[in-house]
Amino acid sequence: MTTGDETAVRPATADIGRSYEDMAGLTETIGGPDLHYGYWDGPRDPAAVPAATRRLTDLVVGRLRAAPGDLVLDAGCGNGLAAVRIAETTGARVVAVDVNPAALERGLRHACEHGVEGLVEFRRADALALPYGHGTFDAVLAFEITPHFELRPLLGELTRVLRTGGRLVLESPCLLEPVGDPEAAARVRAYLDMFAAGHMHTAREHLESFHDAGLRLLEYLDLSEHTAPFFPRMLRRLERRRAELVTRYGSAAVERERRTIAGWARVPGSGSVLLAGAAPDAKRPPDARE
Repeated sequence: MTTGDETAVRPATADIGRSYEDMAGLTETIGGPDLHYGYWDGPRDPAAVPAATRRLTDLVVGRLRAAPGDLVLDAGCGNGLAAVRIAETTGARVVAVDVNPAALERGLRHACEHGVEGLVEFRRADALALPYGHGTFDAVLAFEITPHFELRPLLGELTRVLRTGGRLVLESPCLLEPVGDPEAAARVRAYLDMFAAGHMHTAREHLESFHDAGLRLLEYLDLSEHTAPFFPRMLRRLERRRAELVTRYGSAAVERERRTIAGWARVPGSGSVLLAGAAPDAKRPPDARE
């Protein structure tokens, strides 16, 4: 965790899977099955959370520039809706990997419901040890997964399986600046613990790790202003359905979710970024621009 604590350890993959099962039902009931941030044009944008999460998915997927015949990796695919959306909107073939078998089963159901089961393969795998050879994929997606990893090993492995010139697109929560205040650091830690995650990296660390992986940076977007409405809207949705949620999940789980979301939203410099990069062409200098 980039809050001055250098002792954070990545949880075991089994712990990550269990954590998502523990909180996925509650979070999905509040905000829908995407389990990631949404995108709003501003604080007055009336879009509901599920519509806004679809917007963010489309924004991120569009950066892949995938096309029919391409092979795309969705690393840490969760419930698989981004992988399904890639197949739906681009016609590309998608390999979606995750460590959580239950999430992979849900992903397959989503693919069947959207009629793209022939284009999307779901497979259990760790993003740090992918069972694919060098240069296998035309594009790679890392959608809000970096808190579970050290950045350099993750981006090194994702770049390894990316063909020359292929695109890697990453969107993630982050810290726009390091957190030094102990109270704010505790709120960050609570947010990470809810997902059995180990690190909240800074925006600069994401940029540096792209460079260290040999990726040519094509685009960098600070999405923080557009994703910030996610938190107050999730909290309002939780309060509207509190009685139902307490009946289904228990008062302790509901209160933990409320407290953790509210705490992360109050962390100075909490935000989100999108980066797109390309595996360098050996025939071009590393700093060449498209």
